[in-house]
Amino acid sequence: MRKQFASLPTIYPAEIAQKGIKIYQRINKRVEKEHLGNFIAIEVESGRYFLGQTQVEAIEKAKKHFPDKIFYLMKVGFPAAVTFSGYQRPLPYGNIL
Repeated sequence: MRKQFASLPTIYPAEIAQKGIKIYQRINKRVEKEHLGNFIAIEVESGRYFLGQTQVEAIEKAKKHFPDKIFYLMKVGFPAAVTFSGYQRPLPYGNIL
């Protein structure tokens, strides 16, 4: 017998982000005062949030309370949880490797 997946909820990342941002805007002054630079995982339906020194720590704390949920994750006091940048030294002419 095949399992039906029609009843699973549809997840909209943009909606989770919008709700997460709204929740963070309500709590940011309180959280930033003591946890600047830490990570926050927000469960957007309940508004509960979990803090950790790393992304993994914040998510693990959140998963203990909400094992089947998806969280909005960010770095406290920063516009994003992670940024990527890089500088690549130009290779001299004729160098392939």
